[in-house]
Amino acid sequence: METTFKAMNSTIKLKGMNQALQNYLMNDFTTFECKASRFIQGNELDFINHSPLHVPVYLEETIADLFEKSMKLSRKVDYYVNPFLGNVMKSIGYTASYSSDFSPVFNSTASRGFVKEPFEPLSKQWMIKNENFSLDFGGFGKGYMVDRAKEHLLKEGVTDAIVNAGGDLAVIGTQQVGIEHPVITGKDMMRFFLTDMSMATSGKNYRKWSDGNQTFHHIVNGQSGEVAVNNVLQATAIAQTTMEAETMSKLFCILPFEQAKKMVFKKFPYTAYIVYFHSHKVTVGGDTTLFERLEVSS
Repeated sequence: METTFKAMNSTIKLKGMNQALQNYLMNDFTTFECKASRFIQGNELDFINHSPLHVPVYLEETIADLFEKSMKLSRKVDYYVNPFLGNVMKSIGYTASYSSDFSPVFNSTASRGFVKEPFEPLSKQWMIKNENFSLDFGGFGKGYMVDRAKEHLLKEGVTDAIVNAGGDLAVIGTQQVGIEHPVITGKDMMRFFLTDMSMATSGKNYRKWSDGNQTFHHIVNGQSGEVAVNNVLQATAIAQTTMEAETMSKLFCILPFEQAKKMVFKKFPYTAYIVYFHSHKVTVGGDTTLFERLEVSS
């Protein structure tokens, strides 16, 4: 049985589970979006983002867990990917959920990157904001929810399933998956089989917009606070968790390729990657034993 629904600005596909489990996951995704989306005023994330400095701030349970997992990954990649970039996103016009008729609203919000953590942890659910920042979980949220869905399915005894949130996915058992072509819309670039692994794809080809002669997209260098510029158009990573894969795929879109490759090899050796460059060349590397029966689409 397979079902499809919209959440988190993505098409979510669930396969290999009964109706009750599908309903549970659909509700979990939509509830999470209501709590953690930067684009919903008055929700739990908005409360944190508008909380004053130097006083204890409460994090709702799910957001606290997401924040904790996001910070572990941010530290491993030296904050090139981090959750503190909400003000940066606002400054470059990303003030509403992206769609085909997206209209950016640019403002003069002060923004910068981060090389140190602008908060003081008091406990898992309490912190103090030492600097003005706005949390944005766009680089972590889908991966977090896909991993959470997989964990729930495993607890329920599911042995053969796939949870796919707009290309960020996790499989239970062995499943064939595809990577969408970054230039030819609606066509897979390649397909292969994964077994009990996760995959995520990031790219500069879809969520992009302009202001005069300047073009922006949603992938930002977390250290500098500037829109990422390198020779990579799209990157896919395969890892043990979707959050890890999501972080690695963004890293390849931010850093020079050789620098990203060295960091991934050092910090996440159990990772494979497929990188599509602006020159239309493709590189496959890392631990290529993580996938099987690679087919390049014609």
